[in-house]
Amino acid sequence: MAFYALFCLACVLPVSVLGNAARAGTQACLDLTPQHGAVAQSSTSPYMLSVDTTSITQGGMVTVTLNATTAGTTFRGFLVQARCTKCTTADTAIVPGTFAKYTASDDTIQTMDCENDAMNSMSHKGNDDKTSAKFTWKAPADFDVTEGIQFRATVVQVRVTWWTDIRSDEITVTASSTSQVAPVLTLAVLSFIAVSSLLP
Repeated sequence: MAFYALFCLACVLPVSVLGNAARAGTQACLDLTPQHGAVAQSSTSPYMLSVDTTSITQGGMVTVTLNATTAGTTFRGFLVQARCTKCTTADTAIVPGTFAKYTASDDTIQTMDCENDAMNSMSHKGNDDKTSAKFTWKAPADFDVTEGIQFRATVVQVRVTWWTDIRSDEITVTASSTSQVAPVLTLAVLSFIAVSSLLP
């Protein structure tokens, strides 16, 4: 009886560490590696990440599309994040922007919270076959404009067949008009005060 109980437990336990069909597991947040017990494919990925722009301002928005590149190719799972390209920790620096569904009624995708930042990742919902996924990403209003952004994805075709390090074009970020106006206004006010103090 004890042997039977241990056997049943051994059969059940691996399920909890191999990943969740409902979405990517949080253990994949940093290295974008699903815990499926299989290594990534070394062949060219049949998927691509495209963006509708390669230049935004602080707080700006990008539309991101994950597509199969060949007819008849589908995928079941994925995890997409915005990564910093000019940080000292570029390989692990998740940019704390905000993902959202492109179409509110889309029930095939969902946002994820990684490393305690809300909605900084996008993943699948359920394991139905898909040919594309479309969503938006909003940059932080205080994003450091000396750094760049690139979306990175891991895509699972079936449980043991997956590709990683799928990258979009790099996106540059420029200062928003409000962040440019603020220093000018501050300088103008200080100049006015300085001039006023000199007047009789």
